[in-house]
Amino acid sequence: MYPNRLKNSARLSKTKHLLVAGWLQWERLFHALFAVKPIDSGNPLLYFRICRYHGQTLQLPDEEKIESGDRVVELHLNNRMLFQLATSSRSMVQLAVQLIGQTKQLLPKIAETIAQHEGRETIKGIYGITMINRGTEQLGFTVAELPRGVFSFFTRIYLKLLLYAIHPDGKKRLSGSKNIMTPKVVAISTKQLLANHPYPIGSAKPAGHNVTDSPNVYL
Repeated sequence: MYPNRLKNSARLSKTKHLLVAGWLQWERLFHALFAVKPIDSGNPLLYFRICRYHGQTLQLPDEEKIESGDRVVELHLNNRMLFQLATSSRSMVQLAVQLIGQTKQLLPKIAETIAQHEGRETIKGIYGITMINRGTEQLGFTVAELPRGVFSFFTRIYLKLLLYAIHPDGKKRLSGSKNIMTPKVVAISTKQLLANHPYPIGSAKPAGHNVTDSPNVYL
């Protein structure tokens, strides 16, 4: 896999190299500004922050719902790892399969993080917006359409630019994967996650996991 990464990475234009470098610098700054932490430092594919949800009510299959103002765990993909996986993937489907597999491994760690948080009773669910959402239902997530509007419009632009930047054949991938690469909301209730991945309730609060009230952003 590593030789393929080198080969595909070499195919990136200088413009894309600069774009990716800039994007990764922005990601670093964003993480520092909004206290975004890795779920698992040993497998830093997913980052998170605990924040207030802003958006339309999300009705979940277990009769739970996430409403505007509720506390949620907001998930973010590690764009550096996403870049590495994308450059070694033959298709967006293969990339999605790899991401789903790694996310599955991290679900118990997400459950552990919530169970050990002192404000766990008020965390309604886990939430994110991503273009790579195929297969997330297998992990217990509900996939919902992103409501039309200004936020939706700019989200689509942002995520498509990100895909264009991280994949050597980004433009071709976008034109050939319209049904797969559509930004959508993915969410699961805390109740459902802890039922799927039981973890002993603790009293300690992980350091640096303060609630923020900034607008929702994307995976």
